[in-house]
Amino acid sequence: MNDNVITSLTWKLQSVSEELSKMRSELLTAAAESAPGNAASIDDLAAFGAQLNARRKALGIDLALLELQTGVSVSTLKRVFKNPEQVKFGTVIAVARALGVTLCSAV
Repeated sequence: MNDNVITSLTWKLQSVSEELSKMRSELLTAAAESAPGNAASIDDLAAFGAQLNARRKALGIDLALLELQTGVSVSTLKRVFKNPEQVKFGTVIAVARALGVTLCSAV
């Protein structure tokens, strides 16, 4: 490939990435505004993992895309969705944040 083709493809990829980020942000904002009672407590971590997975599916985000967005491997994402106790808390936060889920808020 010559430099012009590489530059063109790089620009297109950057443009698509920016558009995806914008769409994701809009989708997360709309979902957060319509979500009932986000202030629930987390009593069952396995159920919380299932809720995160349901949120991912509702947003139409597949595991490969979520891996790209968070830097968390697909195998670890599956463990987060099965039982968040199996992974580091920082990983759970990163996944929740990418899905627009707030784990805590200032009172």
